[in-house]
Amino acid sequence: MAKKLFENRVLCFIVLVKGLYRLANQNFRILSTIFKLTLGRDFFYQFPNDGFFKRSTDVLDPLMMGGSISSKDFLKGGTLGGFVTLNNGDVGFITCAHVLFNLSTQCDKRAHFDVVQPAYSYNNTNNVCGVHQSSCFPNTQFQNCTLDVSLVKLTTRIPERGLFSDLSVEDLLENGFNIENLPEYSEGTIRDYRQEHFAHLRDPCFKWGAKTGFTKGALRLNGISVRWTDDVIDLGKPSSQCSYVYHSQLECLGTGTSFALPGDSGAFVFQLDPMATKEDQHRFHCIGMIVGGTSDFKTIVTPIGPILEAFNVKMHAFPQEKMDES
Repeated sequence: MAKKLFENRVLCFIVLVKGLYRLANQNFRILSTIFKLTLGRDFFYQFPNDGFFKRSTDVLDPLMMGGSISSKDFLKGGTLGGFVTLNNGDVGFITCAHVLFNLSTQCDKRAHFDVVQPAYSYNNTNNVCGVHQSSCFPNTQFQNCTLDVSLVKLTTRIPERGLFSDLSVEDLLENGFNIENLPEYSEGTIRDYRQEHFAHLRDPCFKWGAKTGFTKGALRLNGISVRWTDDVIDLGKPSSQCSYVYHSQLECLGTGTSFALPGDSGAFVFQLDPMATKEDQHRFHCIGMIVGGTSDFKTIVTPIGPILEAFNVKMHAFPQEKMDES
């Protein structure tokens, strides 16, 4: 199976000690004059027997989108959505507020507390990855859009690429990827459907969630425009104290299966540009974040524009990898 993932034969040198990278670099250049080789720092994936790379419940170092997260010692959990750049240049990530808070109780939206990955409920350990900075709760609106969203500043395991967890060999093969062209969201591009994007309405949608991993779907449309919805989401018990109307939301429908399930809250949803040629790179655009679902299997997605504007942050753009010439 792994053989199909490589388009070219590969000669791989693994330098396990970070401080020896420069020495390896000097010797490697001699070989690169003979072979078609590229030198660079990268992640090294192993292929377990089940065909997965890194699971959402692994201790992800560096962190990946789709990872399982929760507050410290909190039995509920959800999904690490996507990475953002804070005003001071620090790297953080976005997830749902109801992933980190019990919204049936009094909550302080500016409280600072540890956030862990994987979620505490997975193995009852606290592997801290960041600190909660601020939240918007679903009892208020921002620009007529209900927000259920939290901002977390990373304190460790900071990524250098925008990669996804719960990625399987089957996912790669069925969706036109390979080991040399992994699904990656590193440019930070978005599509804010508050402004129309007629040419892309029918582009496929993808998400990586901590519960259901990779799924594929499509936006629910209203003729030739995106469908906006106001849906009630029940976040806990008693429902009378923890149900909210989510205004001005998008809807996604799964392809042959549910697009998301409980535990996927916080996962970012992306659209993928079709490749014009085989040499093109896949390009993802973030359109929103999963906040819940309905009884008829529709997934509710908060548009990305209001989320970023509420916190005055930008999607994090990772620098393009270059050969180390130093």
